Amino acid sequence: MKNLLTTKQIRSKYDPDTVLKDINLTYEKNIEKLRSCISHKNSPIHNYNTVQQLSFLEVDSNNHYHNHLINDLISTLKDSAYFMVLSKKDRLNTTQKMRAFYSRLLKNYLDRINIIIQDPELLVPKQFNDPIPKHKGISIVFDILTIIKKDLESEYEYRKNLPRAGHLTGLQIAMGKFFTSLKTIGFTQKDQITIVQNLFNTFNVDWKEGDRDNIKISLQKPALDYHNKTKKDIQDISNYHFPKSISDSLISSMLEQAIIFKKRIRRF
Repeated sequence: MKNLLTTKQIRSKYDPDTVLKDINLTYEKNIEKLRSCISHKNSPIHNYNTVQQLSFLEVDSNNHYHNHLINDLISTLKDSAYFMVLSKKDRLNTTQKMRAFYSRLLKNYLDRINIIIQDPELLVPKQFNDPIPKHKGISIVFDILTIIKKDLESEYEYRKNLPRAGHLTGLQIAMGKFFTSLKTIGFTQKDQITIVQNLFNTFNVDWKEGDRDNIKISLQKPALDYHNKTKKDIQDISNYHFPKSISDSLISSMLEQAIIFKKRIRRF
């Protein structure tokens, strides 16, 4: 049997928690900076009636803008805020580190499941001329693990086909939801690029080549591609064939967990 590491051991090796904690801290530290940039008087967001209808210039006792639209946009920039403050080198190193962690975790899960389901006599060892009743509990476990294995294998293939990570990869993946939200609001292409330029200037992003054309080609398009691919794959999860042995409530729980897992593992 392979000497498989536990999840705790893999986590200790790659230390992903430091990155995840830094993302939260960076977002909390810069949330008002994001708000100030997006709601600035020269921001293209003022071009849209949706914003005016929501009266986002209401000010509370702490002089902070409170608007659902602004807050929703800011919430999509949690990971982006972290990558925007990193150097090119650190952005690349972070993406490589987190991808390595999740890839190792994924491979480890598959190896563990394969060890179990490749043993048809698990808890039902055969004896010569001595039939043993089918273990219904183990049969259900095998059915569940087979479904999980299918999803993990699909994710493993997806990761094998990912383009090589670059210094923009973290931003590309992180900004997919932001670009999608801008499109939903009705932002023109010009205004989408402008608001990203404003953000990059505000945070002094380490990307001197980030002119309007490069933002569109090297950031916006890949960001939407990553986002739409993940969205489609999450929707496809509900199309899995589940055996009759698995109850509806258990299927619902499995679908929920599969979606959470896919969102987390594709975060970088």
